[in-house]
Parts: sequence; structure tokens; C-alpha cells
Amino acid sequence: MKNQLLIVAITFTITTQLFAQKTEYYRHLVFRETPFSDTRGNHQIDKATAQKETHYRFVYDNENRLIEVSHRLGDFIINDNDNWDSFIWFSPKMTIEYSNNKEIRYYYNRLNEKIEAHGKMYKAVFELDEKGQRTAVKFYDKDDQPSENSWGIHEYQWTNLGDGKVLEKRFDLKGEPKTFRPNFTFYTVRFEFGDDDLLDFVYHLNDEGNIINNTMKAGMDRIVYDQEENFSRWMVFDKDLKPVNGNAPEFAIGEHLYDARGNKVELRGFGVVGERKAMPTGVARILNTYDKYNNQIEVKIFDLDDNLLQRVKREYSKDGRRIEWIRYVDENGKLRTPQGANFAAIRHDYAEDGSFSGRKFFDINMEEVQRQ
Repeated sequence: MKNQLLIVAITFTITTQLFAQKTEYYRHLVFRETPFSDTRGNHQIDKATAQKETHYRFVYDNENRLIEVSHRLGDFIINDNDNWDSFIWFSPKMTIEYSNNKEIRYYYNRLNEKIEAHGKMYKAVFELDEKGQRTAVKFYDKDDQPSENSWGIHEYQWTNLGDGKVLEKRFDLKGEPKTFRPNFTFYTVRFEFGDDDLLDFVYHLNDEGNIINNTMKAGMDRIVYDQEENFSRWMVFDKDLKPVNGNAPEFAIGEHLYDARGNKVELRGFGVVGERKAMPTGVARILNTYDKYNNQIEVKIFDLDDNLLQRVKREYSKDGRRIEWIRYVDENGKLRTPQGANFAAIRHDYAEDGSFSGRKFFDINMEEVQRQ
């Protein structure tokens, strides 16, 4: 009898925990510049809509802690639909475990297998303080050895300064300081978050805590969001807090425009007095088009005179789950070889289990070529 009661109690506990889990669905992720920030979704949808559109599925435990995020179309885990939501999203799925003031994250591929993502990042171990706030994270490879991500970072360190201000430093395996990203040459930074926990300011500091310029003339980035928490604008300032054409892509003001589903449909930039401005590459505007699944199916790139510099078309499988072709075309839709390339089309191949198996390249006559 006691054994039966024990089995019933265990079953009840497991069932209670199972039903206590909460699942939510979002079309997009709230922008993050740092792994210190929580992973959050925006443009929430219901389960029925999630069966028909690409989305991020969030799963929470019975303590309302995030334990899983995955990028899906229906119940199918997808690789990528080129929507670009955040610099801090590296794999189709991530799980989170909690124990002993630690938050441990693992990364998965489309087949739901643990992988090394974004370099040698198999496991990310976050240290938490007594309030549950993140104070550091270190990365480990599949052999549980200390490792670096694709940006050469092994460890992030954070100091809570109060009033929404956080100091961040980054280090490689040798303990040497690392920049924010390879093309964003801030070292020690001070983040300032608003009451909504969205990142508003990023300051570049020296050892004395003073604002300094980086190698790209920038000392501070201001990030702005619209009413739906889309990252709509960034503004760049020097150490004296004067507008400057700094950081890649060397805009003083950059803008993202979105459709009603939260898909980014345009990127454009401006100079210090609000004039239209191009990147050093000559790119002034980028326009994106999406299908009914929210897959990005076309990109058009223009210069300051609205001349078409490049047009890229993406073709997906009929069910929208995976990309099959990338084609570079002209204004009339005819194949065109991009500058510096020897191909005009790319075919994505897949194995029987659905895993990505490779790419093949073709010229404007659809003859296969070896990529140079």
C-alpha cells in the first residue's frame, strides 16, 4: 500500500510540474547586444498562428524560469530565415538549466542534437549572485574544456552599478581583453537599461571610467525602440557626446523599418546633420521582402541615387521549412554574377534526415562551378 501511495505521489508531482510549464510563442526576439540581457520575445502570437508561421517558442518551468527557446515553423525546428533579430542568438534551439547559483545553457541544431555553436560554444555557464542576477559567463566545448566563441571571447564579466547600469568586460582564453564584436571595437563598456529592461545606452570606457573613443570614432551608442519593442534606431556619439559617423556601418543615425508582423523591411542611414548617407561600400538602403511564413525571400540593395546594387532572391521548400536556392538577379529577374564572385546561384542540399549537407554553386548559365 505504501509503495502504491509513493507511486501515486511521484506521478502527481511529475504531472503537476509538467502542467505547470508555460509555453509562449513570438514572431521575433527583443534585440540584445549582450548575453547579460534576458532572452525575450516580441510580437506574441497564439499556438494556432505558430503552426503557420516562423516563430520562437519559449518554455518556462513551474517557477516561471525560461528553460527552452527554439526557432520553429509549426513544431518543426528551423535553421534560419534571415530575419535578423539579435546578435546574441546562435542556434535553432537553446536550453537552460539552473543549479547552485548557476545558469547553464546548451545549444542544438535543427535535428535537436547538442552542438558547438558560434565557434566552440557547446555549453555556457553563467554565474548568478544572491539576487539571481548574472555576474559572469564562461564557454566550454563538447569535451568540457574552456573554449572561445567566434568572436574570440571565452568569458564575459559584469558588475552591477545600480540604477540600470552594468559594467561589462570580455576576455579570451589567455585572459586578454576582447572587443564587443570584431567590427565593434568597444572594450570595457557601461550599459544603461531603462525601466522596461531594454538596452538604451552603450558607453565605451577607459580604466578610470571615462568615456573614450574607439578606433571608429565612437564613444557611445544610443539605441531606440518603437512602441512594439522593435529596435528602430541607433545613434552614434563621440566621447564628448557629439554626433559622429562612427562604428560600422559608419552612420550617425541608422534606422530599421518594420512591417506589421515585426519583420525588418528596410535599413537606411543618415549623417550627423540628418542627410542620407551610404556605408563605405556604397550601400545606402536595404529592402527586404517576406513570404506568408515570414521567411525572407528577397533583398534589394541600393546606393544613394537609388541605383540597384544587388538583388538576391531566396527560394524555400513549399512547406517553408528550409531554404533551397539563393539566386543573384538583375532588375528583370535574370541571373547576374555578383561583383568579385564566379557564381550566380547557390543550391542548398539536404540529407535524408533533413540535415544540411552542403552547397553547390552555378553560373548564369546554370552550369555548376567551383567557388573561387
